[in-house]
Amino acid sequence: MSKSNHHSSLPHWGNSLRILSWDKSKDKTDSQKLISSTIHEWYDAKHRSVSKEEIKLINSIKVKCCPVCGGTDIVSNGYCRNGTRRYLCRYCDTSFNPLTNTIFEDKKIPLSEWIEYLLHLFEFHSITSSSRDNRNSSSTGRYWLFKVFKVLEHYQDGIILKGNICLDETFFAVKPSDEFHHRDGLKLKGISRNKLCVACGKDEEGHVFLLCENTSKPSHKSTWTALGKHIEEGSVLIHDGERSHSILIEKLHLESKVYDSLEIRKLKDRDNPLDPINEIHSLIKRFMKAHGGYDRNNLQDYMNLISFLLNKPNNRYEKVDQFINMALYSPIRVKYRDVMSKKEAK
Repeated sequence: MSKSNHHSSLPHWGNSLRILSWDKSKDKTDSQKLISSTIHEWYDAKHRSVSKEEIKLINSIKVKCCPVCGGTDIVSNGYCRNGTRRYLCRYCDTSFNPLTNTIFEDKKIPLSEWIEYLLHLFEFHSITSSSRDNRNSSSTGRYWLFKVFKVLEHYQDGIILKGNICLDETFFAVKPSDEFHHRDGLKLKGISRNKLCVACGKDEEGHVFLLCENTSKPSHKSTWTALGKHIEEGSVLIHDGERSHSILIEKLHLESKVYDSLEIRKLKDRDNPLDPINEIHSLIKRFMKAHGGYDRNNLQDYMNLISFLLNKPNNRYEKVDQFINMALYSPIRVKYRDVMSKKEAK
């Protein structure tokens, strides 16, 4: 995508989200004055200055080593202009603050803006609608989404499903440009190379695990690679008899409860033993529909995000709190030019 089309998802009503064409004019009409004051009032409400609560949070972060060289010989080095602490590494002579080498490094807007962004994201809003509501550019929304992906990259590593586990696969279409066709030009039908498989599991305690199997049709190898380390031995597997599940049953000594997918479709949701996983499928599809232009190379990143949303805590504000604390203590540096230049080049 070229830079000239960078904001093509938004109407080209101006180059800024808050500067109006008549702002510099001395002869504004009464209606223009009203519109200007209202727009600036909205913008200021959405983009408040750094609060004392934010400064207190940042300064409470325990800095134990240099984010550049890892050295532990660090000393206090005064304060930034906004009141956040600065530190100096005596080994590499690097000056830094508690947010250095996090996704919030070099932030130009308060952390508080992330709260609304995350609430929108967790409520299945699209990046475009969230950007409009927050008075941010759509490129900021896409950039922040990539930051969210990086924080949650290893979120599912420690998830272990146990007890009664519902397991099933769902599929996503590849990009139209990547579709395979028969020699006569017709599309491949059913589960084919035009589909991407995602394994979905949920146990009786509500833990959810979602992983791309990097294949169109699940196999013993792909299923074991995806789920072998995430299911506790001796658990009960509730499934539709997919052949690739047999490797899990055999190696993990699982009790297998098979239900014919054609038969259980006739049942009401409350009577369907696979309804918990069907509900997960529905939520996944709904979320991905809100992000219809997503890059298939980021499909696992989306699954990590959705897993984070579906696992505890269920309260959305507790979820935001959990993410912000994860981000503050995750050594991740995400530069705008590194992320967005790649996207624009596609």
